[in-house]
Amino acid sequence: MSEVHFKKHRVFRETDSVIFYDISVENCNAQDLVVHTGAATSPPDDIVGAKQFYIHYHQVDHNRVLSGSRVFEIVNPEWRYPYHIVHLNRSSGALVIPKMTYHRSYSGKEGSIVINQAIRDDDFNASTEFIPVSAAQNSDLYRILAEEKPVVHTLSIHLENSYGDV
Repeated sequence: MSEVHFKKHRVFRETDSVIFYDISVENCNAQDLVVHTGAATSPPDDIVGAKQFYIHYHQVDHNRVLSGSRVFEIVNPEWRYPYHIVHLNRSSGALVIPKMTYHRSYSGKEGSIVINQAIRDDDFNASTEFIPVSAAQNSDLYRILAEEKPVVHTLSIHLENSYGDV
């Protein structure tokens, strides 16, 4: 039913109040730390209020929550069900976001910390991979957001809905 995948972690050991995880991602060649210090949307809406999304042409993301919780809104026109809303917390594992997949994320008032264990190909260029795309200027993205019902993934613990409309 879904094209959404997760890279699960492996627990090495648990003791009182301590858990040791193996969070390795095979072929990971870049690690980005993304900190939302409070309620945040990344990328933010554009100047007219339309949703904006990132899309990577030379990078596969593996977004893993380290602290707090995060909601990802992802769109891939090639998928049978192209529109997904994915709730993540520390127990979820890493959300795999393939190349050519539009994505944005939200944190509630408590903020969140995510590590992206990326796999970048030789053509990766930071100056071209992180330019937001506005749904107001992309007819395919706009159509999917307007016409498709999102598949909602709620994982592990129940999350308080403090993210507003996604």
